[in-house]
Amino acid sequence: MIPCTKTGCHRWFRNKSGLTQHVNVYHPVLPSVNISVPVEQCQESSAGEEHSQVLPDGYGDSGNPLDDPSNSNPLAEYVGPGDRYYRNYHPNLTGRPCDSLGNFLPAGHPAEPLTDMQPDDWSPYSSRLEFELADFLFTRSQMSAANINELLNLWNASLLSTGGQPIFRDSGEMYKTIDSTPLGDVQWEKFSTSYTGERPTENVPPWMNDTYDIWFRSPKEVIRNMLSRPDFSDAIDYRPFREYESATDSRQWEDFMSGDWAWKQADTISRDLATHGSTFVPIILGSDKTTVSVATGQNDYYPLYLSIGNIRNKVRRAHRNGVILIAFLAIPHMDKEHASTDAFRRFRRQLFHSSLAYILHDLMPGMTEPIVMRFGDGHYRRVIFGLGPYIADYEEQVLLACIVRGWCVKCLAMRQALDTDALYRSREHAEALIEEFDLKNLRDEYGIIGDIIPFTSGFPRADIYELIAPDILHQIIKGTFKDHLVEWVESYLKAMHGTAKANAILDDIDRRIAAVAPFTGLRHFPEGRHFKQWTGNDSKALMKVYLPAIEGHVPVEIVRTFRALLEFTYLVRRNVITEETLVTIEDAINRFHKHREIFRESGTVQTFSLPRQHAMKHYPDLIRLFGAPNGLCTSITESKHIDAVKDPYRRTNRNKPLGQMLIINQRLDKLAASRRDFSRRGMLEGSCLTATMQLFSTRDGRAHSNTSEAPGLNRCNEDTDEAVDCPTSIEAHVELARTPQTKRARTVTELAAELNLQHLPTILEEFLLQQLDAYDNCDSDLPEWPTYGNKITVVNAAAALFYAPSDISGIGGMWREYIRSCHSWQNGAPRYDCAFVNTDSGLKGMYGLDIVRILAFFSFVSQSKRYPCAVVQWFDRVGDKPDTDTGMWIVRPAFTAQRRPSIGIIHVDTLYRAAHLIPLYATRPVSRNLKPHHSYDSFTAFYINKFIDHHAFSLLSDSY
Repeated sequence: MIPCTKTGCHRWFRNKSGLTQHVNVYHPVLPSVNISVPVEQCQESSAGEEHSQVLPDGYGDSGNPLDDPSNSNPLAEYVGPGDRYYRNYHPNLTGRPCDSLGNFLPAGHPAEPLTDMQPDDWSPYSSRLEFELADFLFTRSQMSAANINELLNLWNASLLSTGGQPIFRDSGEMYKTIDSTPLGDVQWEKFSTSYTGERPTENVPPWMNDTYDIWFRSPKEVIRNMLSRPDFSDAIDYRPFREYESATDSRQWEDFMSGDWAWKQADTISRDLATHGSTFVPIILGSDKTTVSVATGQNDYYPLYLSIGNIRNKVRRAHRNGVILIAFLAIPHMDKEHASTDAFRRFRRQLFHSSLAYILHDLMPGMTEPIVMRFGDGHYRRVIFGLGPYIADYEEQVLLACIVRGWCVKCLAMRQALDTDALYRSREHAEALIEEFDLKNLRDEYGIIGDIIPFTSGFPRADIYELIAPDILHQIIKGTFKDHLVEWVESYLKAMHGTAKANAILDDIDRRIAAVAPFTGLRHFPEGRHFKQWTGNDSKALMKVYLPAIEGHVPVEIVRTFRALLEFTYLVRRNVITEETLVTIEDAINRFHKHREIFRESGTVQTFSLPRQHAMKHYPDLIRLFGAPNGLCTSITESKHIDAVKDPYRRTNRNKPLGQMLIINQRLDKLAASRRDFSRRGMLEGSCLTATMQLFSTRDGRAHSNTSEAPGLNRCNEDTDEAVDCPTSIEAHVELARTPQTKRARTVTELAAELNLQHLPTILEEFLLQQLDAYDNCDSDLPEWPTYGNKITVVNAAAALFYAPSDISGIGGMWREYIRSCHSWQNGAPRYDCAFVNTDSGLKGMYGLDIVRILAFFSFVSQSKRYPCAVVQWFDRVGDKPDTDTGMWIVRPAFTAQRRPSIGIIHVDTLYRAAHLIPLYATRPVSRNLKPHHSYDSFTAFYINKFIDHHAFSLLSDSY
């Protein structure tokens, strides 16, 4: 037996690993700290920032009774329009407003104003122009100091002749103004640490003598800033809840606070009566190494990001600073001689965990006793912190959970048989095993690295095994799909056909992928799959088009394997997951496991014990625990790398770049905070030009009512599809683009000639009759039909605005895409998109929709009314249900009785959104000369691609 040597401790242990675990948990030694700030010295927190008090049982300091702890009945409320859903809210952690001292306020008590600043106070800037210029140069243009100086010199020179005053003298004055902004000001600090263990007597490895710097910002102050943001006030959940459909009482999961984990944490926290009425704030973390420049040497960085579970998934995914950079972790580098030693690996792991523990230590007091923070709605609330899910890829998960690579971080399934059912890992079980077994048995029998203690061990209610979040990007998209199945198809073809024939088949698959018609957000693969550097976006794009490309070249079992995986991926990516969806997800998992056996039976693979593929079976439980996984994916943190790491690095002079990157990030935060503050006070309405014109007109005593219509100011970008930050007020709406095409037809006659449709005028007359509801009752001759002017306006696109919360969209879940119909797209080949048309709103999915190809968008006037419409070619559905193997509907071009293409004119109001079709290749080889713009004209049958995006998947999945 081994005793603990700490004074006053009388614990004994059977082995060294148990002693190590005990010391790190109960007698931790934190690294030495050296505080430093790159921009200015740290400022002491202002007085009265936070307070925590122990309350008398059942009462607050104001004398108001707290929630009755014996009341276990949750609070139910209807949510959303029409009372279609209701929520049961947690009865004790209720997010009750209080004053700045923590005393609860009566219900309905108004919030204090967030600021007493006047709507014309631009401090620290002198004017709107000064702020907008600084924001444009530093945030949007990311201009270098030298270029800023050159621009300001030219600008200021132009002001000399008019006697004007310069806005900024130079870049230094602009930076100083930005730095003086108090908003968003969380200073960077540094602590240093080094190896303190035993050293060899000679040939001491360099890493044992090195000092490692970790830069960080106070997570508590970052959270304070996040909670206080007014633009988040309508997108924050103050209470854990469970949401149900009113008609069926069926539960559904969406945002993080709808999951069981938040509710169970609230149950545990509320055992302390002093926490009742508080707001539970789960801390979501994420980390991932990233390389910013390969060409210039070793430039790896290890950013740590923070978010909170109260923020809804749409905000976290919409890149609205719902995820904040809080640290750069140290990356110990070593030569090959020492890098593989057990001592270095152990130090590297413990450095990671000790760094996280130190960075997060200022949250510890707020995890057991409430502290007071102000929220974006103006109210103060008591806050209780808790460590929540950690977003990480598998390599990072292994490090976090102190697990041997190749094992599952969530369950105890053996490494060689991961698909067997096994119990979930837990902190208590792991600690018991570590006290009982030696390090070798822990590693071999349980996959546990027993001499490293997870950073969560010192925090209350934190179990690292439970907190590992699902990762759709690396586990499913890049892992199971790209690294496993796509590679297995190649191996299978070579095993079945030999290398030469397999390569010919693979070349044809690549040509099929390269020939796919263009679509919004779809990456083009001109050479098929053959490129060296795969990104997550490349894998996502390949998922959208791969299934039809392999059909006909592989057995149906492989096609069905891919279908099951794709459907699983798109189901777990939904923004709302119902109990019915969970059943469908589990069915997809079962189908995937069944059909993938062809790879083992053919000898392509020997085992399915692959951690990333195995992770699929845990998704149903993780959804119940944490809500929809799309709010916890590494794609969120990887996209943050660009704004927080890669772009700031490119703006440095490469000489000790990290310090410059910290300053850049701090200035970006200050500018973003200023923009939010000015917007909240209504100071950024319209453009800077219109505001200045209105200011001068007011001074001159004149009114300029049309200043808001300055040329080009309110026009949408018709070249770019985009997320739209607008309320969720419509399901879908389509309108023609605003830019008329002066080089295209200007009359119906010219359009008929352009499209080679001589009967177009007759089709237009039939369209008018339908619009006037006169077609069925009209027996008149043609001269008495409605008349129209010959003049038309042709445009190249129509904008479809629709609700697509499962895709990357605005905070309200809205997305705008452009349906194209033009002779030359981006100065290249012609593009005539396909679209969904509403034909029967009473039916679901494809049963109420049809497919058309847009030949032209135009508008015309008849009897003083303008009609926006489209010339379309109709498609017919093949069969009354989707294809059995691919799960996709099949359509073919429609023809009249005279075997002419079925052409019509429809009102744009009947359009829903763009549709993507992929040819039904079967076994037909694809010509090397086939280009994407030939696709719709070269084949006779097409799949409606339900995998083109998540909105299309949901739309077409409603059909069966």
